[in-house]
Amino acid sequence: MNAAGSSSRFHEGELIAQRNANESDMAARNGANVSTHIVRGALPFVRQQKTVYIGSVDIDGRVWASLLIGEPGFLNPSDDATTLTIDLSKVARQPHDPLWENLRLDARMGFLLLDLQTRKRLKVNGDAHLDGDRLVVDVTESVPICPRYIQRRTIALSDPGSQPVPTGLQQGSGIGDAQRELIARADTFFLASVHETHGADASHRGGPPGFVQILPGNVLRIPDYNGNSMFNSFGNFLLNPQAGLVFPDYEHRRLLQLNGTVAMFWDQPDPAGVTGGTGRFWEFTIERWIETALPETLDVRFVDASPFLPQGV
Repeated sequence: MNAAGSSSRFHEGELIAQRNANESDMAARNGANVSTHIVRGALPFVRQQKTVYIGSVDIDGRVWASLLIGEPGFLNPSDDATTLTIDLSKVARQPHDPLWENLRLDARMGFLLLDLQTRKRLKVNGDAHLDGDRLVVDVTESVPICPRYIQRRTIALSDPGSQPVPTGLQQGSGIGDAQRELIARADTFFLASVHETHGADASHRGGPPGFVQILPGNVLRIPDYNGNSMFNSFGNFLLNPQAGLVFPDYEHRRLLQLNGTVAMFWDQPDPAGVTGGTGRFWEFTIERWIETALPETLDVRFVDASPFLPQGV
């Protein structure tokens, strides 16, 4: 695929974001890696995964990010790599996750497959429908993603589909001290966005603990590091500022899901180097939050931090 051809796969918002960052040429080159099916060489990787991070849309157009933990094999790509089937009977279900209602209402879903131990990740987006206990995804695009900014962790959960998941629920509009503390020490979260016709998208964000700054008024300020230059999330936000964030707190087995809106800031002063040289920040205004529990037997252990993390905080 030539540069013009790979550029044509991007929607208007992505093209504007690429121009704003002066990375259009790099985006066009990386766009050649995007396929309308799962890369065949990645099929064994898909079948081995224990987690998937999902972007979905609720009945009011709000975007949410979710985490599913299952046993290897719960993600099953078709032999022709055009379909991904998720066996929900092999998943530890948190009943208060908006995902369960969203998947019945809006077919647009984005999936991020991330192996925390090897730092390998694959994006799969598509239109999904329920078939009994199975979520069947017709793949519209898929692309391997670079391993930068991922903190290595091991994750273990035996027989996820049979694990009792605590059903405790806290929710609100303005976050409290407990939620602020969780966010302030996080080194990882996941981000969901949506485009009207290109569908939903899920992506990873990692940084040193404290890289997410909490501002007054329920606003989070987050540096944007160098990435693959395609600006899928930022491109979506330029056209629809709705976003979902999910912060896994593995130490205390909590999950914090946030819904809100995004504003982007380009070419900003960054004397401390917290953006790693991009000068880009984005701010997320929290409108709703849900805090639930992860399975009590979940065992996640930190291995090491990404060697690519900027040194500024």
